[in-house]
Amino acid sequence: MIALFFIFSALGDIKTINYQLLDPHLELFRKDYIRGFVIRVIGVIFLFGGAIVLGINLGIPPVTYEFWVIGLPITITIMVTGLIILVISSAIEMRAWENLKIYFVTNKLLFPEHMRYKLIDGCDNLRTGALLWALGIFIVTAIIGLIFQAVGFFKLAKLDNLIYYEQNEPHTKIITPQASTSITMQPDITSLHKEVFCPNCGSKLDEGGKFCQVCGSQI
Repeated sequence: MIALFFIFSALGDIKTINYQLLDPHLELFRKDYIRGFVIRVIGVIFLFGGAIVLGINLGIPPVTYEFWVIGLPITITIMVTGLIILVISSAIEMRAWENLKIYFVTNKLLFPEHMRYKLIDGCDNLRTGALLWALGIFIVTAIIGLIFQAVGFFKLAKLDNLIYYEQNEPHTKIITPQASTSITMQPDITSLHKEVFCPNCGSKLDEGGKFCQVCGSQI
């Protein structure tokens, strides 16, 4: 029950995320997984329900003639139907994990390199586990399938440690050069000619002169 809670919580998160991503493979994964789970529950009810009825009737002696003629064939039919339904559910679950794998392969640049291959391998493990569950009539294959699924879920759990990863190269910061005035472009104040005029008559004086050449006033 705890595992189911986390699985359906994750499926709800995928649905919320896909409102933005609009990825068809994510949507197919979510729908197929839910569909496969519901069908599997129905198959388990048929299989174990028939097995319980068979065990009860065989455990109560004497077994009636009507059970051998009518009850036993019906019970076996129910159990076989349950097995067929379980195989169908496993096939649907395999398709779900394949769609999730396609999503990771198609969008691998969205994930860090050390993580993307684990995610893809995790989908493969879960797909193999679903296949072995389809052969669950054999106890050994069911146990091996559980191991594959445990490993697959462990690898997909790496998504919990996902750090934002940019698909494109980081943008280069463009630095705009500040306007600066070269020293050589600035006017040399000392090199400018300084014009001097006589304070008495206003005539222009020669540079370095001590007396006005027009009125003779001392500068």
